[in-house]
Amino acid sequence: MKKITKTNSVKKAIILWLFLPIWGLCGISCDYLDVVPEGTAVLDNAFSMRAHTLRYLYTCYSFLPSNTGGNTPDVQGCDEAWILDNPQYTQDIGREGCRIVRGQLTPSNSIYSTWGSYYIAIRECNNFLEGIERIKVPDLPEFERRQWIGEVKALKAWYHFLLFRQYGPVPVFKENLPVGTDVDGVQVARNTVDEVVDYIVQLLDEAMETLPATVRSEQTDLGRFTLPIVASLKAKVLVTAASPLFNCNTEFAPMRNPDGTQLFPQDESERVGKWKRAVDACHEAVRICVDSLGMKLYEYPGDPRYNLSDTIIRQLSLRQAFCEDWNSEIIWADTRGWVNVLQSRTSPPLNPMYQAMPQMWMVFSVPLQIAEMFYSDNGVPIEEDKDWGYDTRYTLRRAEEKDRRYIRTGSETSRVNFDREPRFYAWLGCDQGIWYGAGSYDDAYPENLFYLTLRRFATDVRNEPTGYMPKKWIHYQSAQPATLQYSSYEYLWPNFRLSDLLLYYAEALNEAEDSQSARQEAMKYADRIRERAGLQSIEAAWREHSNDPSKYTSQNGLRDILQRERMIEMCFEGSRFWDLRRWKTAREILNKPIESWSGFNITAEDIFKPYNMYTISFGLKDYFWPIAESELSRNRNLVQSLGWEY
Repeated sequence: MKKITKTNSVKKAIILWLFLPIWGLCGISCDYLDVVPEGTAVLDNAFSMRAHTLRYLYTCYSFLPSNTGGNTPDVQGCDEAWILDNPQYTQDIGREGCRIVRGQLTPSNSIYSTWGSYYIAIRECNNFLEGIERIKVPDLPEFERRQWIGEVKALKAWYHFLLFRQYGPVPVFKENLPVGTDVDGVQVARNTVDEVVDYIVQLLDEAMETLPATVRSEQTDLGRFTLPIVASLKAKVLVTAASPLFNCNTEFAPMRNPDGTQLFPQDESERVGKWKRAVDACHEAVRICVDSLGMKLYEYPGDPRYNLSDTIIRQLSLRQAFCEDWNSEIIWADTRGWVNVLQSRTSPPLNPMYQAMPQMWMVFSVPLQIAEMFYSDNGVPIEEDKDWGYDTRYTLRRAEEKDRRYIRTGSETSRVNFDREPRFYAWLGCDQGIWYGAGSYDDAYPENLFYLTLRRFATDVRNEPTGYMPKKWIHYQSAQPATLQYSSYEYLWPNFRLSDLLLYYAEALNEAEDSQSARQEAMKYADRIRERAGLQSIEAAWREHSNDPSKYTSQNGLRDILQRERMIEMCFEGSRFWDLRRWKTAREILNKPIESWSGFNITAEDIFKPYNMYTISFGLKDYFWPIAESELSRNRNLVQSLGWEY
């Protein structure tokens, strides 16, 4: 596969540091309850000089999950990027997530089970912290020693959070168990939700005291924890902890340890206080990222080679906010590898001259309900827009000259693809929709730009396309050239963008206080994102265009608006999978059919009718993973996740 590479020296160095494990020095085993390895002298060697200690630091990082291939459950395991469960075409990007969304998770299988690996990571972090405190590394400067301690504390906190988000309240390991601990000593129980969250926040606070605002060297350090990254992660942790899944969740009140300890908090008097705590964390993170470091939402600077229209510039601002490495809104990116295979496995055949599609399997497509989730061009949901014509959305319409930079002039497609917000066209490929880039960049003649057509690939036997493609993942310079080898313009997957943080802040402000002033403040942060997307403010859009013009004036109404805004802005980034869970709306939203267009038909009238591809089943137990039966058999104090007991 041909790959386009930019700034080679920087990019290669960024990747390199996460692939220098010290496993040969410290001997990681497979049991997360193992104590410090018996070869303590070998472990001590990891602190004999700075270079060895640095390698151990990289080992602590090496357990971080990677999204570069789209092979994690938060990308595959929801309803926004549907994947055909066909091992012939999905084996190289993983199939774990698509099995989860199809209800194949059980206590006896290991679909993306991270219980053991993250506890191994926590053990390595504990080993590092104990060793660097006990042993003086002779050539390690004190400022760097403090920084590395902060990084590992943040990593230890993050691994606890990843377990917490996946399994609910989990055992906290502040220190490794001493050598010689007997069988009874390793019978650990789950900590309560509040205990887990408080310990995570404690570690993050301690890390923030020693971490720098920026990396010292972009050549070697990008991706390592810094102050803005950790502050933003703290905001994410506390927003999650304040959300309904963890905050006074009465449905999970029956979940108790063997000694009777109730694991989920039930004190209603503390509900709002947890949201206020989240507000403070979000405020601090925004202060650091925006006020101190000058981060801002990305805007495409233009290309001097072309006289691009405002329409295309806005679309590139939106597309490249995700695909442009370390742009002005990237807080943290995944430096474990480049996003290339995901692009080739997702991209449709855009160039009509080359339809052989080598390595282009269109594994991912987007269900119809996700396409309908995006706003109208008036900035409100299409079902609420009083002028959009929701009841006629499945009728046909022919594109006119005014549509030419969104829909190919003269083509006929579904009404639902017209008069939509810019993010719809920037992040989705739709039938007859203009697909800017991919080797064709002359915006002066939109008729020469590539476009997507459902009928061009609907009968391909390798996939089961819905009629929509996740364009957001595909860099606009990735292309299908005459060589018939897909060229991926590689980029780093963003783990955390400023828009993500601003939406957390808006959500927390609305939940922490039921007042008009709080709602005005919340909308201010969401409106920054809407402005970049070319939309009116929430207040103006709902007042002028919605059939519920006062919706934003109530706490419940604004909650619905902000959640919709978040699902649109963060689509295809792995956020929806966890958001629907923490909001406790997954049972309402996910127990619906996965719908596509009827691409197997012939006439346009028959093609653009919803077709039920699959119906997801999501129950109470599906909010958390089950703990493997093998773990429960070894530890009698470890209770199973609610609903998975039998």
